[in-house]
Amino acid sequence: MSKKVVSIILLGMLFVLVGCGKEVIDSRYTGKWKLETSGIGMSDGASYKETDVSGKVSLDLDIDAAGNVKELYIDDTVATTNSYKLKQKGDDEYQYDGPMVSKRVYSYETESEKANVQKNLEALKAKDNIKIIKSEQKGNEYRIELKDNEDDFVISFEIQSGKLIFKKLDKKENVLIKQTYTKQ
Repeated sequence: MSKKVVSIILLGMLFVLVGCGKEVIDSRYTGKWKLETSGIGMSDGASYKETDVSGKVSLDLDIDAAGNVKELYIDDTVATTNSYKLKQKGDDEYQYDGPMVSKRVYSYETESEKANVQKNLEALKAKDNIKIIKSEQKGNEYRIELKDNEDDFVISFEIQSGKLIFKKLDKKENVLIKQTYTKQ
C-alpha cells in the first residue's frame, strides 16, 4: 500500500515538473501580430528615426508561450520566413535560444534585379555568423535556407495602447530596432 502512495506522489510531482517552465513568453505578448511602424537608432535613443514601412513591406509576427517565434517578411524582391526560439533573460527581456533559421526566396525579372540578388547573396556568404544550409535556383527565383547565430541581441516586449512594442538591441553595434505591431 505504501509503495502505491509513494508512486502516486512521485507521479504527481513529475506532472507538476513537466508543466513548470513551459510558458517562456508572457501571454500578453503571444499571438499573431502585424507590423505597423518600425524605427532604428542608437541604443541610447540618439539618431532614432521612426519609419512607416507598412505600405512598403509586410511583416507578420507569430509568438507562442513556449518562446517560438515566426516572422514572415515580404517586399518587392524577397520573401523571408524566420523561425527562432527565445529564452527569458529578465522580466520582459529575452534572448535567442539557439540559431535563427531563415528561408528566403528572392525573385527577379530583369538582369539588374538578378545582379542585386547576387549582390545580396554574396553579402550573406561573407558574414561570419551565417551558415548557408541549402541554396538553389529555379527559374527567376533563388531559394536559400540559412542559420544565423544572433547572440548579440537582447529582445524586449511591452504593450502600449493595445499594441506590441518589440525592441531588439544589438549589444555589439549599440543599435536599437523598435517595431510596433497591431494584433491580428
